[in-house]
Amino acid sequence: YAGEISPKKLRGFINVTTTVFLALGKTVARILGLRELLGSQSLWPMLMASCGLPALVQLVTLPFFPESPPYLLMHKGDQEGCKKAIRQLWGEGQHQAEIDDIMKEKATMKNTKILSVLELVKEPAFRWQLYMIVILTATIQLCGINAV
Repeated sequence: YAGEISPKKLRGFINVTTTVFLALGKTVARILGLRELLGSQSLWPMLMASCGLPALVQLVTLPFFPESPPYLLMHKGDQEGCKKAIRQLWGEGQHQAEIDDIMKEKATMKNTKILSVLELVKEPAFRWQLYMIVILTATIQLCGINAV
């Protein structure tokens, strides 16, 4: 959601920031799970419940956020709702260029065939990319970076 609602010039930064905070969350969880902190048998339930606080904050606040402008325009066809969401998220100003970019993306997507997972696996044009993704994902699990 954060990557999709961000302005185009900040989208890459926001997506990378999300990954950094994910890694930071794993690190904090590892530290809090140490026996000296919350890793003891009596404090273990508190450690497990601590992930509920951010989930509760998200559950309470997300209904107040607008829908994603690309979703409103591309999937629902609601141009006025898209403009309203952009103004709410990015403030007042000229955002017609962003709306035009979303419209171009919508036109491109209209000509693109959506493949099912089985069709993707069977498609020869995507076979090597699929092999590379599977190999990279598997080797990341084995390289030890998760332990670090």
